[in-house]
Amino acid sequence: MYYQLPNGKTIWIDPSDAIDMTAEDIQILLSMNIGEYVHNPFRRGVLDQASKREPEEEEETETEETEQLSDYYREFYPDEFPDVPDEDIDLDSFEE
Repeated sequence: MYYQLPNGKTIWIDPSDAIDMTAEDIQILLSMNIGEYVHNPFRRGVLDQASKREPEEEEETETEETEQLSDYYREFYPDEFPDVPDEDIDLDSFEE
């Protein structure tokens, strides 16, 4: 993450290091004169990174998973989910 020092310069540090940083650590960084001034506040922003990513193909994986599930049930439970209804059942005999 970017951390802005009191002199206005910014440095890139790990978030866990930023949490553990003391006032003495900040003074050491200032005395070393490290960092750079950021002229563009949107530099390395989240919006730039999001636009460069390619869209994920989730629809194809969902259909593949659905097909795999249906193949599994057809293979291991063929009598549980018949494609053709049983001819012995008279659907007209049921009362509503």
